[in-house]
Amino acid sequence: MVGKGTGQIPPNAGVPENDRARRNSRKLIPAKAGTASALPPSAQTPEEQSGTQKGTQILAETSAPPEMSHSRILLPVPSRMGIAAYQSGDRLVIVIDSAEPMDTSALRGDGIFSTLSVDTIADATLVSVRIPDTRRLYLSQQSNGWVLGDEQPPGNDYGDRRVINPRIVPEGLLFPMRRPGRVLAIKDPASGAPLLIGTSAADDGGMLSLRKSKDYDVWPSLEGVVVDDHAPPKVEIKPGPLGDVLSVAGKQFPDPSEAVFASDVDLKWLGLKNLPTQKLEQRYRQAIIDAADSEPAKRFEKRIEAARAAFSLGAFPDARAIMTVALEDDPEEAFKPDVRFFLGAVELMNGNMDGASLLDGAWPEGDKRATQVWRGIYYSALGGRDQDAAHYLATDFERLLNYPEPLRSAILPGVSEEIARYGTAADRAALKSMPTDDAAYKFAGAIADLQDGKKDAAHSEINNLALDKDPVVSEKALEKKISMDVDSGLISPDTAAEMYGSIIPDARLAGREGVPRLLQADVYMAQRKWEKALGAIDLAQRSPSRQVDPSLAPKLYATLAGIAREAMDNITSHGASQNALLQSAAMLRAHIADMAPGIEKGTVLTDYGRMLLNLGLADEATQAFSDAIPMIDSEADRAIAGEGLADAFIQRGMLNDASEALANTGARNLPPEIVSGRNRVAARIALSSGKPEISLYLLNGDNNAVAADMRGRIHESREEWSPAVSDVRKIVEAQIPAEGAMTVDQQLLALRFASDASRAGDVGALKWISDRIGDRQFDSETEKMFRLLVSVN
Repeated sequence: MVGKGTGQIPPNAGVPENDRARRNSRKLIPAKAGTASALPPSAQTPEEQSGTQKGTQILAETSAPPEMSHSRILLPVPSRMGIAAYQSGDRLVIVIDSAEPMDTSALRGDGIFSTLSVDTIADATLVSVRIPDTRRLYLSQQSNGWVLGDEQPPGNDYGDRRVINPRIVPEGLLFPMRRPGRVLAIKDPASGAPLLIGTSAADDGGMLSLRKSKDYDVWPSLEGVVVDDHAPPKVEIKPGPLGDVLSVAGKQFPDPSEAVFASDVDLKWLGLKNLPTQKLEQRYRQAIIDAADSEPAKRFEKRIEAARAAFSLGAFPDARAIMTVALEDDPEEAFKPDVRFFLGAVELMNGNMDGASLLDGAWPEGDKRATQVWRGIYYSALGGRDQDAAHYLATDFERLLNYPEPLRSAILPGVSEEIARYGTAADRAALKSMPTDDAAYKFAGAIADLQDGKKDAAHSEINNLALDKDPVVSEKALEKKISMDVDSGLISPDTAAEMYGSIIPDARLAGREGVPRLLQADVYMAQRKWEKALGAIDLAQRSPSRQVDPSLAPKLYATLAGIAREAMDNITSHGASQNALLQSAAMLRAHIADMAPGIEKGTVLTDYGRMLLNLGLADEATQAFSDAIPMIDSEADRAIAGEGLADAFIQRGMLNDASEALANTGARNLPPEIVSGRNRVAARIALSSGKPEISLYLLNGDNNAVAADMRGRIHESREEWSPAVSDVRKIVEAQIPAEGAMTVDQQLLALRFASDASRAGDVGALKWISDRIGDRQFDSETEKMFRLLVSVN
């Protein structure tokens, strides 16, 4: 998953220039309710504004869209050879390690590739393509070489491509590569600068942004490493088993805190410095002094430097306070992409998810790849897109390892757990670089082991962590231990629910009280103990230490839907008492307001309305159905809700409104059972309007007991006893079992059938009902009347 063999030339990623302009761009921190935002209202949803890039650019921006070429060329590079690719002026240069002979005769193309040229030097081949406009080029590795094209190869995603994230090692600066190739020395065709080129034989990507140093510059690249060695030459690059290692005259780097960052997002937008904590504190104090002493023209710049220094130090409230003051004086600065991105990160780390939504913005195309790791952090904290979050975080996990320790310790444990819980097997491979000296990382490792099927190792580690001194880790481990034990059958669901309840005090101390309550709700839901599940959800929602969990809304919906479904099943089977139905309706009424408008709420409201109808509360049912219909997008479900609304209007004697409700919720090609139900309601309207013939027409062929009852009553009112017997028999067959005690309603139904059959003189029907009832007992006088009717032969 991490890296699919695709690189892309980002526009506006400049070759070395002085004072190059900032490039435009992009659970883990628990959000806290009631926190204020540092953002002015005008900065919440601004349009993207791109600043003018200074100096030579990899691709010059133009206002007219280019005419796209669909040409692709194959570079027949054997898999053992390394390549590198970078922008030189208006040309893409591909450097191929060709110490071995390579056939270049087929290297030609049309469209944008018609300018392709090939130059062979002592131990390398240089392929050059002029790029006349702003289009993007993509480089992807295949079994027979590398393909260069102006469209992404099928199945590849720019956001998933590998990039090189340097890191400091004892020997120097490591540029990680899976299969590093040879290191070549060439002169740049455009500038004549002496370059050291680290090639790669695998799709390891390149550097996202320019990195400037006193002795060398690392250029942006599409593949491999391109280093401009300042005169006189001081830089050495040596390939090793883990990648290329850069050293400067065998000495320490002049600024290793910057060298490890591969993107402007980390280094410039967030202002990160990978320094010891003491030096970070010194940087922050000096930045505060500089901001206080700054002249008005430079005040915002100095303030945001101070806020960024606070951010690197992990002083997130300070960073927000500084930005609040800075934007009050200079609100227009909030429209700049780098400022907006920094604001989003600050708000996220302070728990303000509304302000953090800036991280999910539409950043300039060339910066999307560099911004996605923070989008992953935002998705993880927000919930609901955990698979996406885990993938984004895994793709750039090594980048986070370079963050200053205070910031890294604030986000990396949660990042690791997110990848462990929700990542794919390929995503979880990133955790091999995870620190192992902290219990939080051990817990993430145990979760990853569990996902990988290493249950024994996971269970052992979780048992150990349940005794850890860190209350957050121990409480999480206890939660997981309970869930593993119930899944393996070691404890019963009832015991699990009790155990989740027993760890709530510890969870409260750890600031996670809502989590075991929601796990407790899961156990109750699995047992269909809806009332207990609802109680656990209520307590989780009211937990003062818990932000609204993203899983709470679906759990609430599932629980309310379960209550409604069970109540409706009982109504259908004639097993619901009025008290039980009233209690179920009361639970729904108390919680429906907590549901966000949407399809789920519309579904629950529909069932709630039907429950109210059965309770004889037609006014309240009317409101429930009226609220539900606009939220429902399914034609079939809208038709069902419309049927209920019409039924409620009939009970209130509002026949015209009932007809209108049916008309407004109708649709073509509805399922036959829904059409039949709506026809029954329409038949009731016709019957109440004094039009029995229309009612009989609408009910013709409907074998439902309700339809049979309506037809039977029409025939009985007309003294048409034979058809009445036929209809009422359908009701008897549906509602009176062949054996067992009868309810009062069933007794009265048997008496009704016997009465109709007696009036029709239908001896066969009388014998049929006598045999079906047998010697079962009736109440009081009903017994005498029934026996008298069926005894007449």
